[in-house]
Amino acid sequence: MKAATERSLIIVIVLGVISVVAIVAVSLQQSERLQDTADSIRHTNLVLFQTKDVLAADMQYELSVKNFLLSGDSSSLLSSRRLFSLLHAGIDTLRKLTRDNLVQQVRLDSIWLTIGSNKEILDSAVALRLSGKRQAAGSLVVSREERGSTERIQSLLGRLQWEENRLLVLRSAANQRVKSRLREVFMGLIVVVGFLLIVVVRKIRVDLLRQKEARDRLSLFSQELEAQVMSKTAALQASEEKYRTIFYKSPLPKWIYDQETLRFMEVNEAAVNHYGYKEEEFLAMTIRDIRPYEDIEGMLADVNKIDGGTEETRHGFWRHLKKNGELIIVEVTAHAMEYNNRHARMVVVNDVTLQKQGEILMKQLNIDLQKRASELSASNAELERFAYIASHDLQEPLRMVSSFLQLLKKKYQDRLDDKANQYIHFAVDGAERMKILIFDLLEYSRLGFGKENFGEVDLGQVIKEVKRVFAEKIKNAGAHIEAGLLPVVLADKVQMVQLFQNMVSNALKYRRSEQPLIRIESREMPEHWLFIVRDNGIGIDPLYFEKIFIIFQRLHTRSEYSGTGIGLAICKKIVERHGGKIWVESEIEKGSSFFFTIRKRAVKESIEGMNK
Repeated sequence: MKAATERSLIIVIVLGVISVVAIVAVSLQQSERLQDTADSIRHTNLVLFQTKDVLAADMQYELSVKNFLLSGDSSSLLSSRRLFSLLHAGIDTLRKLTRDNLVQQVRLDSIWLTIGSNKEILDSAVALRLSGKRQAAGSLVVSREERGSTERIQSLLGRLQWEENRLLVLRSAANQRVKSRLREVFMGLIVVVGFLLIVVVRKIRVDLLRQKEARDRLSLFSQELEAQVMSKTAALQASEEKYRTIFYKSPLPKWIYDQETLRFMEVNEAAVNHYGYKEEEFLAMTIRDIRPYEDIEGMLADVNKIDGGTEETRHGFWRHLKKNGELIIVEVTAHAMEYNNRHARMVVVNDVTLQKQGEILMKQLNIDLQKRASELSASNAELERFAYIASHDLQEPLRMVSSFLQLLKKKYQDRLDDKANQYIHFAVDGAERMKILIFDLLEYSRLGFGKENFGEVDLGQVIKEVKRVFAEKIKNAGAHIEAGLLPVVLADKVQMVQLFQNMVSNALKYRRSEQPLIRIESREMPEHWLFIVRDNGIGIDPLYFEKIFIIFQRLHTRSEYSGTGIGLAICKKIVERHGGKIWVESEIEKGSSFFFTIRKRAVKESIEGMNK
């Protein structure tokens, strides 16, 4: 006995040591894989950050060119050339980062070709503007936008980002799997070591107790056998009583039928009450008598399938007929059994008529809802096309009026008096203001359509970009902009830039004689971010706190302050599309504080849903 115990212990210890060595080897292998997956994730994140920089550079480049075409400001032209160099460098960096991905390389080739084509058109527009042909330059830019060059660049960059996001998800999942396996390996090591200790201790105890247990077991065997017989007898009696209680007192209809004759052999009280037949009527019927005529063939085929198979339990949905002719839908569960020396089935019935009717109604409601959603989507698309066409068609006669008035002034200037020249000036100015109003209205309407490209946006970088855009105005006004530590939010970067641009632009425009001071703050709330933009400008009368966020609502004449009164309306729409709200606190000659919120979102939810 002692020799056998020692051999067993040696075998267990040898196996344990082998297991420990194997687990350590596997853990080293998994550690190397973990490092590889971590490196691939860092590389993918680097590609995503570079892609966002390229997209921002492209947008800033186009914005600088448009600013030059509109204002003729040479600093905007210089800024556009510098931004295009940054764009070119960003594309080269992306090529280096994705040199192992042929698909991304092809996308980058398409992006660069599109950017080059876009630059040729913009360069042509700049040349026209430099030569004084401002309207021709504007027409060229409008035709470029109709061809969708910018949208194509953004779309290609979006596809590149989508591919990298997909790779990031796959690599993150692989990283998590490796981490899980590594944890499992270490847990296995702990378990094996613990198991060795337990086995050694238990083995010794078991061997010492085994002889005593064998003697005790032999002496108690006869007593245990007798007790088991008595227990089985009592259990059988209890089972029969339980069966009768479950069958006859069940709230659900139940019956037993003969598998050969299909005749009812037993029914409970719930079946009698639910179907309307008396017990003796049930026992004189077969299960065919409670089925609609058209369902009998299918029912018989199902019964034959049961007879030819080995299934103990069957489950399905059928139609039954009550005594009063009412047709109901039931969920049927049938169990095979022996009853009075016959092959039988016990059936449990659950009436699901109302549930099925509800499901049918719900399906119809879903169909109607999907149809309505489709119609709404088509309507939104039609409205977007209408807004674009309307704005284009409205601007064309305005351009014609302005052009012919300018031609009239040029050709007949010597023949017209000062009053006539003043009328021509008023007419041209009105046409230009109408053109700006139409452009602003189009920008406002576009905020309600399309798909936002939601992603992580560093608002600190957004403020830097806004400062670059308004660098000249800030310098001329002697303004100072203070920005605290701003968070990274999940939002549409283009709209965030537009939001803060409008806020800063208003603070610079509605200033007092003293040096303008603009402060931007943020606070984290449980479900959203709160942002505050404060200035020391002319302030707003509390009576107009609501009016200023309504489109085309102005508090000052155009001679006092330029603009169309649409900036804050755009801000309100952007904030609301990001799940937030906007309001103002102000006093006359004491500055204004604009408050707005942006709802927090789960990163996974935003990335998956941002382009749906």
